[in-house]
Amino acid sequence: MRSKFIREMHRYIVTLVLLLFICNSCFSVQQGGVQYVIPIDYSIIDEAALNNEAESLFSSYMAAEDEKQKKILLERMLSSYSILGNIDKGNPLYFTRLGIIFDKMGRDRYAKSNFCRATNLVPDYAYGFNCYGDFFFERSMYIKALREYMRAYNAGYQNNYDTLYQIGSVYEKLGDFTSAVGFYRKASAVKSSPELSEKIKNLEELLKNNSIYDEQRGMRK
Repeated sequence: MRSKFIREMHRYIVTLVLLLFICNSCFSVQQGGVQYVIPIDYSIIDEAALNNEAESLFSSYMAAEDEKQKKILLERMLSSYSILGNIDKGNPLYFTRLGIIFDKMGRDRYAKSNFCRATNLVPDYAYGFNCYGDFFFERSMYIKALREYMRAYNAGYQNNYDTLYQIGSVYEKLGDFTSAVGFYRKASAVKSSPELSEKIKNLEELLKNNSIYDEQRGMRK
């Protein structure tokens, strides 16, 4: 019965959730000047079962290539994680997932709001910081991306390949090749690849050439 209830709520909740974030109001319907509050009894929902379903949807989305399918999955995820966020308002994972969903939907304001909520709930929530860093990196906001990646790094992601690689990428984008090589080497120690080894080699060669150029320029002065 609970499973059927959850399935029936998906289509219903996603509309209400969008109204909530777009209109910045509670779950309600207004007609003829009268506001009707729609009661939702979250206590009858099996949180563990819904979480498993939501995580399955998330995995399917990450693997999907068809844009139409991805849009459908996003809407279903929005419904599921919004319900989960109301069941447990202290779980940072739910709000990080909502941040990712709104990011993919192009709703930056709500993405940032949920990332901030997740990291405020747990100040050392490395996963939340890392995802927030991705949000800024994708928008070429490299200083802010670096700030969030470093927060993730200092919160326990010292051996997380993605975080180390992204920090290296940010430093490379900012022109700090020495720091970029340092973090790329850390990433390579976690998981090596020919592509990363080539990137490190090219940057080291660039640094070497720049060093020789600086020395020659100094000698001419």
